Amino acid sequence: MPVVTNGKLIYTAHPEREYEHGVHSKYVEEELNTDTIELNGGILVRLIAISSDPYMRYRMRDKSIPMFAPALTIGEPMDNFAVGQVVRSEDPNFTVGDYAAGFFEFANYSVYPGKSSHAFKFCFKVPKVPGLPLSSYTGTFGLAGKTAYTGWHLWGKEKAKTSKTLFVSGAGGALGLFLLEYVRIVSPHLKIIATAGTAEKLELCKKAGADVVFNYKEVDLEKALAEHGPIDIYWDNTAGPILDAALANINFFGLIIACGAVSEINHDPSAYVKYFGKIFQHCVTVHGFIFRFGPDAVRASEEFNKEVPPLVAAGKITILEDRFQGLKEAGRALESVHSGKNLGKAVVIVGEEEV
Repeated sequence: MPVVTNGKLIYTAHPEREYEHGVHSKYVEEELNTDTIELNGGILVRLIAISSDPYMRYRMRDKSIPMFAPALTIGEPMDNFAVGQVVRSEDPNFTVGDYAAGFFEFANYSVYPGKSSHAFKFCFKVPKVPGLPLSSYTGTFGLAGKTAYTGWHLWGKEKAKTSKTLFVSGAGGALGLFLLEYVRIVSPHLKIIATAGTAEKLELCKKAGADVVFNYKEVDLEKALAEHGPIDIYWDNTAGPILDAALANINFFGLIIACGAVSEINHDPSAYVKYFGKIFQHCVTVHGFIFRFGPDAVRASEEFNKEVPPLVAAGKITILEDRFQGLKEAGRALESVHSGKNLGKAVVIVGEEEV
């Protein structure tokens, strides 16, 4: 039947501090005629799963503020990495029934490329692999997994050959857990130190391969790291005080892979770094990067597609999801990743894999 109910998550206001559903977003429904909606050469996708990611907080700002991630527009649907099934196509690269991963609206149905255009938008066909949920394209085979793989593939792998100790912050999130499992496979000699904010996440870190774990909320991290360092490689998901603790214990000619700065997202003045001078004092190399930005990152993504699926099939890398059922739960899914309450990859399950 061509007329369907299409739920959407609408962005309603810029948060000054923490994101709160009902204040900064709202769920709405409208009727959609799937036969007549204009595609303008694109595709109409029935969404199956949508990713909820910490970086989304960077997008909750006025467009006049420059940032690496495109700003959300008040009054328009939020959008993010997702996977779905093509139900109509004017694009010769897609046929009805294909599964597609890419950047779509928080909605039951979304047109790609649609009205908006920005550097994060992409869409490509993906296979349905027996035994694996399609939602894994939002996590293990999506942003989290490919980001972790890219950073380690481009910089960590070579440095690890002459290193003894790796420290990972934000290790209990989807990206951090993938990194721990992958590094334990490819660089088994490394001593891995991990930090997270709850006992449950620390247990996940241990299972993923961390040798030493700390709850950064309960210890003096600078002193704790001093007992297990010096640090040769620091994977930074947080910046702020944890970066300071790492800098205080970084080895000469150490490496920092800068992947995120979640401590700064809510504009907390205590989040800014004090020990920046350690970078030149200890001859530290810092590499910052963003998923899919630049030719090296694109090539790393291609290598990921060859190397990682067999590791998942062999059970060496696990798929751990924190599922939020239905689009009405999207706001709660976003709240979970910004408060650190999610266990595993936070994903909104919007629809069935097959209908």
